[in-house]
Parts: sequence; C-alpha cells; structure tokens
Amino acid sequence: MASSRLKRRDDLQPAATAAADPGLRVPKANAQDIARLAQQATDILSRAREAALAPGVKKTLRKFNLKEVAELLAISPKTLVRAAQRGDIPGGERVRGNRLLFSLEEIHDIQSRLGLSPSRDPATDKPIVIAVANFKGGVGKTSTSIHLGQHFALRGYRVLMIDLDAQASLTTLFGMLPDSEVDSTHTALPYLEGDTDTLAGAIQPTYWHGLDLIAANLALYGAEFSLANRQKSEPNFRFYQALKQGIATVSADYDVIVIDTPPALSYITTNALYAADGIIVPVPPAMMDFASASLFFSLLGDIIEVIDKNEGGEKVFDFLGLLISKYEQGNYVHQTIHDWVRAAFQQRVLFHTMGSTAVLRVGPEIQTAYEVGQYAGDRRTLSRALEYLEGVNGEIERLVRAQWPSKSGPRPAPRPDNAA
Repeated sequence: MASSRLKRRDDLQPAATAAADPGLRVPKANAQDIARLAQQATDILSRAREAALAPGVKKTLRKFNLKEVAELLAISPKTLVRAAQRGDIPGGERVRGNRLLFSLEEIHDIQSRLGLSPSRDPATDKPIVIAVANFKGGVGKTSTSIHLGQHFALRGYRVLMIDLDAQASLTTLFGMLPDSEVDSTHTALPYLEGDTDTLAGAIQPTYWHGLDLIAANLALYGAEFSLANRQKSEPNFRFYQALKQGIATVSADYDVIVIDTPPALSYITTNALYAADGIIVPVPPAMMDFASASLFFSLLGDIIEVIDKNEGGEKVFDFLGLLISKYEQGNYVHQTIHDWVRAAFQQRVLFHTMGSTAVLRVGPEIQTAYEVGQYAGDRRTLSRALEYLEGVNGEIERLVRAQWPSKSGPRPAPRPDNAA
C-alpha cells in the first residue's frame, strides 16, 4: 500500500525535478513538465466539478418556491394557488412542509397562460445584443454576464449567451469543462473561420429553460488568426462584421443576446462590440481599474471612428453604460472613486451599483446567486446579493425594453387577486 502511494506521488513530480537546484523549492520546467501541469489542472477541475455536482455530473436548476414565483410574476400567492387548484396553470410539486415548488419551465408556462410573457413583438421589436466588455480582467465581466442572462431567462425572455473568451469562464459556470466536454463545433469558431454560414449549429440548450449557450474553449483563440487571414484573402470581407452577420442568422429566436467578451482588444472583441446594440462596462472603484476603463473608451472610440469611415455610416449604440462593480459601501476609497465617476460621467453610469458580496464570488459549488437554494451562511448575505442583482439587471432590462416600441412602457402590472 505504501509503495503504491509513493508511486502515485512520483507520478505527480515534474520530469525536471532531478535537475533542479536542491536549494530551490520550485523546480525547473520544460515543455513536457508544462504539458503534465496542464493535465493535472484538468484533472483537478474535473474532480472539483464532480464534487460540486454530486450525485450527478450535470448541473440542474433548483425549483422556486411559491413566494419567489409570485414575486417574479407580480401576482399574489393566493391567486396562483387558486389558479393551480382550478387547473388553469401548472400545479407545481408539493414537498415536505406542504410547500409548493415550481420549475423554471413551469413558471414560463404560467406566464404564457396568463398572458404575462415579456417577449418582444417580432413585428416591431428587434432582438437586443448586449456586450459586457472591458479590456481588463478581474472587473466582474463574467459574473455580470451570467447573472444578466439568467435574470432575463428568469423573467421569461428568450436568451442566447455567447462566450467569446477562450478562457471559457462563462462556459465553466454552466457546468461544462471547456477543453474536454466542449467540441469546437459548439463554439463560434467554425462560423468565424468561414466553415459554416450560420451560428445555429453552435447553439446548445442549458439547464435554464429558455436560455441557450454558444460555448467557448481554448480553440477559440484560433479565430484571431482566421479573421486576420480572411481579411487579407477574401474579397470584400470585413473582419469586424463576422459576428454581427452570424448573430443575424439566429437572432429571430431570441429576445436578448448577451456576449461575454475577452479581456483584451482583439479581432474577437471588436466583433462583439460591433455586433452589440448596447454595451455594459463593469468598472470596480479602484484607480487601476478606472485607468483601464479610460483606455477602453479611448480605443473603442478610435475603432468605431475607423469602422464608420469604412462603412460610410455611423454606428450608434442604443446604450453604453458604466457599471460600478465590486463596490464596498464601507470602503472610503471605493466611495471616493464612486463619487468621482458619477460626477464625471453622470447619466452614463448605471444608477445601481454591483456590490461585493461572498455570494457573487462563485465558489466550489459552481453556483450563481440565482441558483443558490440553501445558503450555508447568513441568509441576509444572499438577500443583499439578490438586491444588488435586481437593481442592476432590472435597470438594464428597462434599457432593453425602451428599445422595443411594443414594450417601452412598464412591465405588465400585477393582476388583482380575483384575476387569473
């Protein structure tokens, strides 16, 4: 037994260990060592995912209690119970404690039956593409993206999320291991390389009813080279138009499309920005992060100016807003920079901030705040996170609805108790 344990330890040692300076703790590394490190990291991710999702290997979405459903639909719980008893709407699942639980699919069914679907009118309203972007990593882009997409799905909108970051954090949050479970055909790569004429084949459903995903993996880096080569070799090809044209092949099936972008100025990021109708820029209230945001706006302005000249027209975003992210109310520095940003950019800054809470830092459970059912910590922490999300995402939802002639008014009003 001891020898087998020792053998396993030996297997984990880098090949170059023997050649390392015995006075140094960290050994040298060659290409073989690095490849082994990559495999070990993949194995750890796989074990962590299995532990988080046990007893299954796929993520599933929790069910929602009667109070949550009533709040989502702006209908009193009594009205829902009476409608369910009459058989007008799905009855949900009765569990211990005589509680009713509803799946997201059932919630969407209830919306449809009661005429409360928020979906756009295809005759008058265009699908809205939102790019969450910043050239700096660690500002909360992926957290902002996934919670925004899930917010729209919870409320009954048809949502497509596109992961354009080859690091694939968004894809991982949907319970997939990017480089072992995501085939490149389920990424935007084949379309960006010109191997297919639609993005439809890349789309896959998720465990969130009404929310589909175009995933990412490391192979997506190849799109940078492909777009550059196509720009040189294909007559009339304009690299920045590719994603916009690809989205046009599938957008009729969706109300909102959310793009998580790479933290860099690249061909792929330029595609995402040009495809977007609206841009949300998460900016933590720290000087280095704000400096990065300043660079983002400078470069974005240069990019759009060049594209406008090339296109002979003007690209106008329906909205472009800064989101102050990772905000700590009791932090003097955060408060100071927050006030500076609001004074400088005024209406360009979202009214609501995204606070920094433990719930929004996705842990080993691989759960977003919307997916948390039983919270191990202080329940007030979860409630506070959901308040932040409702404020920010509700504000962005109103920006989206303002672009739809049929929906530019308020969301459907609550029905009285004698309705339904």
